[in-house]
Amino acid sequence: MEQQPARSEYKKVWSALSTTEDQAKLHVIGVTEEDALRSTGEQTLKFLQESVGIRKDDVILEIGCGIGRVGKLVAPLCRKWIGCDVASNMLALAAKRLRGLDNLELKEISGYNLSGVADASVDVVYCTVVFMHLEPWDRYNYVLEAFRVLRPNGRIYVDNINLCSDGGWKVFEIHRAFSATNRPPHMTQNSTPQEIETYLSRAGFGDVRIRTDDDWIRASAVKRETAA
Repeated sequence: MEQQPARSEYKKVWSALSTTEDQAKLHVIGVTEEDALRSTGEQTLKFLQESVGIRKDDVILEIGCGIGRVGKLVAPLCRKWIGCDVASNMLALAAKRLRGLDNLELKEISGYNLSGVADASVDVVYCTVVFMHLEPWDRYNYVLEAFRVLRPNGRIYVDNINLCSDGGWKVFEIHRAFSATNRPPHMTQNSTPQEIETYLSRAGFGDVRIRTDDDWIRASAVKRETAA
């Protein structure tokens, strides 16, 4: 039996989980139905609009864009949308889903940084339904990278399931039942509000806002303009 990849081998893990469109959909959001995909995308769009806002002249970058579930809704609302993902399979599916939009760029990344994206070149960075699949150090690495690529007064949004909520604790207990030697490498790992707040603050962001009105942590912050 072939040994499964380590959790932190993101490219290997997510390439294997996206060999077909239905498989990719299932591992992105847990469903394959288009109506459900659009509905969840619209919910995320709403959270983005309420937290960081989306403006017509924004350059917006998504970390872990997957099949373009959210990007399909965001791209028509901004100047340019950049979809970054670790798996070329996902990007190919995103290209198919976003066909007809001419203001986008799809970029394959390593899984650990945003190498190739210029400093201070983006207005908004968001990362949704991704932190749960990352090691904590790599979550923070992406927050640091977001700070790097954002322009002064640029905005960031990230989310994860909240360990401190009843629903989040249920997810934790379900996954705790897996034996230590049989845990899927993409298994959900929750966050606490304090963890996410700490990442954003330590990276240098200001105006950190944490929303925990359901089983999710939804966080936003601003890269404050500083004197040279």
